[in-house]
Amino acid sequence: MMESLFIPYQATQILPSGTVLVLAPHPDDEVFGCGGAIMQHVAQGDKVWVIILTDGSAATQHVDETAKLHYIQTRQTESRAAANILGYGEPLFWGIPDRYLQCEPTLVKKLQLFIETHHIQRVYAPSLAEIHPDHYACAQLALALLKQVALTYVMYEIGVPLQPNCLLDITPYLLRKQQATNCFSSQLSIQDYGRHLQGLNVYRSYTLPATVIAAEGYYALSTARWRENTLSQFGGSRQTEQMLQMAQQLIEQTKYIEELTVELQSLYHSTSWRITSPLRGIKRFWHTVKQLLLH
Repeated sequence: MMESLFIPYQATQILPSGTVLVLAPHPDDEVFGCGGAIMQHVAQGDKVWVIILTDGSAATQHVDETAKLHYIQTRQTESRAAANILGYGEPLFWGIPDRYLQCEPTLVKKLQLFIETHHIQRVYAPSLAEIHPDHYACAQLALALLKQVALTYVMYEIGVPLQPNCLLDITPYLLRKQQATNCFSSQLSIQDYGRHLQGLNVYRSYTLPATVIAAEGYYALSTARWRENTLSQFGGSRQTEQMLQMAQQLIEQTKYIEELTVELQSLYHSTSWRITSPLRGIKRFWHTVKQLLLH
């Protein structure tokens, strides 16, 4: 089977136009996960909204509440500086406590209203493969929105590589993405995220022409496609093919069992079944007697 069925061997340089929303679990995820896509949308003249859902306060320990508030402000300042480099405007901070993000109805409704008010067609959010609880909760929010609104949920990768169905050539934006990443001094002092993300973006050029130095990997899932096949949210892979085959087998087996059940019920209620009932009782009686005699 051709490898290109599982991962793109061409990178796109143009993204679908329209108003987009980026959901970031923490201040910095909007840059780490989809900074290149944000710049491409801006270059196309698309309106880009960025909502940073949590306050990012759990990344380190705080001596008191004042220190915690100062840290939250620092992280917001870093995201604003990065936004200036990416060129999309001002991020929105919804201030949910870090590590307390959940996919709950009130938040889904709030996001749905925002999407409908601003006529958003594409939502960028972490992929369902992410293991950080806030990242995964954000992915669940995007999936919940996909069920309510006709849009495209574009999964981006941060902590866990996903199985992409789209690779965006970010070669023209690589330097600016690195500059935006460097704005997050508070996080880079904890871990060298810039090196990690650059390594991931460079790796994404593995199946692409030599002219592509770096790429961002995405899995785009539309409402229509999700309704057609819920398993498609996991991406195109051998595992997905196996899951689809197993699902089809289960459907066929369930249908067969239902057909047998109908036939059995019909037999139980038939005249011949009622007439032969005494004979079956005699047969069971002699079978029991025979077992007793043998023992």
